Amino acid sequence: MKKIVDIEIAKMLLDVRKRGILDIAKEPVTVGQIAEELNEKPSRLYYHVKKLEEAGLLELVETRQQGNLIEKYYKRTHAAGHSFELDDALLKEHHGTVMEEIMNLLQPGLKLLQSELKKGKPDFDKQVNLMISLPTLTGREWETSHERMIRSIRDQPDQMETIEESSLPKLTEEQLNQKSKYAYIMLSYRVEDADEE
Repeated sequence: MKKIVDIEIAKMLLDVRKRGILDIAKEPVTVGQIAEELNEKPSRLYYHVKKLEEAGLLELVETRQQGNLIEKYYKRTHAAGHSFELDDALLKEHHGTVMEEIMNLLQPGLKLLQSELKKGKPDFDKQVNLMISLPTLTGREWETSHERMIRSIRDQPDQMETIEESSLPKLTEEQLNQKSKYAYIMLSYRVEDADEE
């Protein structure tokens, strides 16, 4: 698993639009093709493509002449691989920035959930879901459940990357066997629905 040590790279990988671009750029694509796939205007993506290219996460792999226009084809680099872990030193130095980026991911989903809950209907118009579980587990059971959840997320079709903010802590033998209350909170939402709010 690749460790991210640069806060600017971490911010890009936590940005929904930039990650969407990297997901699509598994094969060489133009900004126009990316825009079509994301249902965006190309003019709204040039900045993001340029930033990803400057960061070494996207590269120009081909140019083609189409009449008077030159089409540029981009592909994500090996550096934009599958799974990432944010380096401990990066987290310590930039914890505020990392939390801000995480909140930027959570806020649209929470706002969308609130909007749907206000309607008071059991069938949501938008794709948003919140699951809360408060089980009592041993430390060992918690580790096992965490590993299963991470595996499940990674096994999603077309899953480009997973970012983990840190590894599981090393538990003592006593913690592994001690029962405690744990909170599991999973918020999922369709980004396009949040963009419409």
